[in-house]
Amino acid sequence: MSITKKWFLSYLSSFDPNVILRVITAPNSAFVQIRDNEEKHFVPSIGIFLLASFIGLLVMAPFVMMPLDDAYYGTFEENDIDVGIPVNWSDAIIFVGINIISGILSNVLFYFIGKKLGGNTNWKKVFSVLFYTYVPVIPMMAVLSVLVFLMWGSLTAIDPSYLVTSDADEEEIFSLIGPVLGYVGLMAIVAIGFVVWIFVVSVKAVKTLNGFGTAKAFGLIILVMIISSIITTPLGM
Repeated sequence: MSITKKWFLSYLSSFDPNVILRVITAPNSAFVQIRDNEEKHFVPSIGIFLLASFIGLLVMAPFVMMPLDDAYYGTFEENDIDVGIPVNWSDAIIFVGINIISGILSNVLFYFIGKKLGGNTNWKKVFSVLFYTYVPVIPMMAVLSVLVFLMWGSLTAIDPSYLVTSDADEEEIFSLIGPVLGYVGLMAIVAIGFVVWIFVVSVKAVKTLNGFGTAKAFGLIILVMIISSIITTPLGM
């Protein structure tokens, strides 16, 4: 049996779908179990983190698969606007790579800063618990990818030349862009809801992992977010 096959079988044997479900339904008890059994859950936690990172490609896919008409980009260039739209798979993969680096960096910061504040000193416990906080990211990306696909499909179906003509009817223009605006609004609502959920789960994870109170866990998360963003921002330029 090859080493790769042995590793894969070992991974499957340590994978516990019940823990994933409980991160969603009962995060406190799930994080206690992960913290106290880090040797069992460490490898699966890496898989969850990587899956949550790569599933972001689904959100990028519509931009690559259905490119905008050149007329749209011409308008952006005339107004000197950088919209940051990925035009090929390499852009999307780079974006995912930056997210992976940012996630690992955040966990390193959680470990060292948390330890200085009297938190958990076992790095494997820290990484195992925090990687499992990416569980809600998976359904978020799945839902957003569907909405982005619908929104981007509606936008690419619009003839940009009609929108800039002087005799264009305002009501007809609104009827064309109405679905796009509707999807944008729905995406904003869904994204805000998921972000709040993920943040709450993260606070519970940091509290359970380090034995911190809510305020201390909240402050640590904000501090790590600020430091991580400062360090990784140049990578996205």
